[in-house]
Amino acid sequence: MKYSVKIGSAWGIPIELHMTFILLMIAIFVLAFSALDFYLFYLIVLLFVFVVVHELSHSLVARHYRISVRKIVLYPIGGVSEIEEIPDNPRVEWRMAISGPLSSFVIGAVFLGLALARGVSLLDVFSLDVSRNMIADLARLNILLGAFNLLPAFPMDGGRVFRALLAEHLSFTDATRYAALVGRTFGILMAVFGIFVNYWLIIVGIFVYIGASEEAEQTIVSTTLAKVRVKDVMHFEAAAVTPDTSLAEALEVMFKARYHDVLIEKEGVLQGIVTWNEVMKVPPEQRISMKIASLPIKQVSVSPTDSILDAYKIMTKEKIDLIPVVEKENPTKVTGVVTSEAIAYAYEKSKGLR
Repeated sequence: MKYSVKIGSAWGIPIELHMTFILLMIAIFVLAFSALDFYLFYLIVLLFVFVVVHELSHSLVARHYRISVRKIVLYPIGGVSEIEEIPDNPRVEWRMAISGPLSSFVIGAVFLGLALARGVSLLDVFSLDVSRNMIADLARLNILLGAFNLLPAFPMDGGRVFRALLAEHLSFTDATRYAALVGRTFGILMAVFGIFVNYWLIIVGIFVYIGASEEAEQTIVSTTLAKVRVKDVMHFEAAAVTPDTSLAEALEVMFKARYHDVLIEKEGVLQGIVTWNEVMKVPPEQRISMKIASLPIKQVSVSPTDSILDAYKIMTKEKIDLIPVVEKENPTKVTGVVTSEAIAYAYEKSKGLR
């Protein structure tokens, strides 16, 4: 089930709203409608427009360093840029991380200048209450957005900057562990502080704690997986079909080999794979006569010396559960396959070895 809805794109980067964000906006709209006061609703909508700008700053810097950005997703507590991979260079990571808060500070400074030019005092701009002056409120909220994200609480922007600085002197794994520890500590402090000040801080604190824990685990395990070679988990026997094989026969081969996709070879030369989803799109009564080569074929492969992290990234990107392993010197000769189950086993094993 998909939990987010695409609302548009910028510079080719899809922008999506998470279902929880949509529910929050509906709730705020209903409250505003019942009170016939839409100021807070408009303010939140505009704030999240600037959250998108904040996230786009991360994404554009990532693209500058040729790092792919899958999409931006807006949640009730902020936005997340889903970046293909963590940069190996710590200097690239902290530049990516700090770009978001800097953009918020610039936007806040522009609105602050406009507010002061219109006679709003600094005390009104930085008061704790909503001033009901849109320019002043947007100035304050953008500056707070930038400052809050600079807290050294991993996985927030400040936490990523902190990890990048640590990674200049420590291993990436150790830097992640320390940054996650600080992030979890901040999460606990936010939740405790929220009990006495604002319940919203409890939610943010829980998010920071869980985010720090999960991302630290994923990063550390990914680092471990990067050290494991494809040859360590691959199946050396590959069950393949020819391009002229019918879909019905291809399915039999899949089931016997316990594959989720179809591997295609022709006279010992790799042709590619056809996914389970493509086969299932064909009505059962047509599978006897239709040839496997008539379906879209994905041409992907890895070599035995590649890391299984590389294999996992390809499988995730292409949405496949099987990837052929080929000789490095002869990239058309299949020597085995790697399945998603093999990678999952290696993942669980690496967690136990940490």
